Amino acid sequence: MFERVEEYPVDPIMIGAEYFARDPRQDKLNLTVGIYQDETGQTPVLRAVKQAEARLVETQATKSYLALTGDAEYGRLLGAEILGPGHGEGWVTAQTSGGAVALRVMAELLAQMPEPPTIWLQTPTYGNYVPILTAARARFASVPYYDPLSREITFERMLDGLKAARRGDVFLFQGVCHNPTGADLSPDQLAALLDVLEERGIVPWLDLAYLGFAEGFEADCAVARQIAERFEECVVCVTLSKSFGIYRDRAGALFVKTRAADRERMHRAVSAIVRAGSSHAPDHGASVVRVILGDPALKALWLGELEAMRARVAGVRARIVAVERDLFGSGTLDYLGGQRGMFSLLPLTEAQELALTRDHGIHVVKGGRVNVARLGDGDIPWLIGAVRDVTRAS
Repeated sequence: MFERVEEYPVDPIMIGAEYFARDPRQDKLNLTVGIYQDETGQTPVLRAVKQAEARLVETQATKSYLALTGDAEYGRLLGAEILGPGHGEGWVTAQTSGGAVALRVMAELLAQMPEPPTIWLQTPTYGNYVPILTAARARFASVPYYDPLSREITFERMLDGLKAARRGDVFLFQGVCHNPTGADLSPDQLAALLDVLEERGIVPWLDLAYLGFAEGFEADCAVARQIAERFEECVVCVTLSKSFGIYRDRAGALFVKTRAADRERMHRAVSAIVRAGSSHAPDHGASVVRVILGDPALKALWLGELEAMRARVAGVRARIVAVERDLFGSGTLDYLGGQRGMFSLLPLTEAQELALTRDHGIHVVKGGRVNVARLGDGDIPWLIGAVRDVTRAS
């Protein structure tokens, strides 16, 4: 029977990690990994998380199931933090196993509607969107967002592409620290985009995976708050893996704003989809977040640690720019200094990308995505020299 199983597409990030593991060289650099790492190459457990976990050990009285949509207090605290005054009873909230499950639940809900809307994506965009939407049998299409060779957001082309969207369609986009490009919309561009969505009756679907890594947690919530206050219907998916450093604990949430008449029906729909899939979300990571957000001292400690991570990533970007200027007197990679978050795309052709790995032992995700948070001080000249070599050779 199983000989009839077809080949499934493999995540390019997983392919990159596998190629790195197979590379026999000692002198190699892995820029494929999608997690924060400190200057020693470690992904630390935050002190605020450790303290919250210790408190849970002492106080948690049961490991019984929660409701299908999870812990209501977790949803309330997280919604208030991210969505601000725009959050309240107008939202259907579900605690999910990270952001991927939140995305999948919403994709299935849209796909099961009597007249399924088209979900519009940016190109390039997060690599797991298409597999999630495909698995849910959702209808989707793409609009151009960024040109890696010119290193520019193709904003007008994106808006032009959205002219094909119908009223009731959905636009799935990232709020801050765009993955994989690192290129975020300016405030003026965001305002223009929201105008278009409102005018055309397109529902915004916001994905938040890197809160705190752009300008700080409070500032990074601004996009979500604008959407929450402005739109009668909208969707926000959240993962807290990076913001709290709890990758394996899978803490996330789905927030859906609906009209009052639709709210109970939407809650039942979300619950039914959760039951048929993940059934119940894991709770350890979410409980840690709930403890931290509910305690002013722990919250302050966490925000300080998050700011330190943000500052390190921004510092790596600034150092790339400075080192290239010092070593070569050029500014090929200057654009990295103006981008945000852990990821960026190198301005490489496919042949140059292959040469980067073959000749220099630097492994990147297909398409040229690199995790700048992985770079230590000694890695930066190595990367700059390698990029310069492969681009001059071709």
